[in-house]
This record gives sequence, structure tokens and C-alpha cells, in this order.
Amino acid sequence: YRRNRGIMVNFITGLIGIILITLFAGGLAYSIWDNTESIAFPIIVGLVLIMAYAGFVEEVRKGADHT
Repeated sequence: YRRNRGIMVNFITGLIGIILITLFAGGLAYSIWDNTESIAFPIIVGLVLIMAYAGFVEEVRKGADHT
């Protein structure tokens, strides 16, 4: 029971973190794109978010071992 609870807590907090970073970075990228009409920063943000999503999915699949 204790191990499953820890996995669920890690999943929920990770999901909250992913949502927050997506909203913050996405909003910042949109704002910069809207004001400068340069697509470079939104592309960089997109790549960084893809790496963050991949890291999150990998941690969820294998399970974090913090011992």
C-alpha cells in the first residue's frame, strides 16, 4: 500500500508540475511570438516542453526510485 501511494503522489505532483510549466512557458512563448512575430522562441519552448514530457513519461513508466 505504501509503495502505491508514493507512486500516485509522484504522478500527481509531476502532472501538476507539467501543467504549470506548460502554461507558463506556453504563455511566455505566445507573448513573445505575438509581440515580435519571431517563431524562434516558441520553437525552442516547444522542444524544451517535449523533453519535459518525455522525462515525465519515462519517470511514470519506470517508477521513481529515490532510495
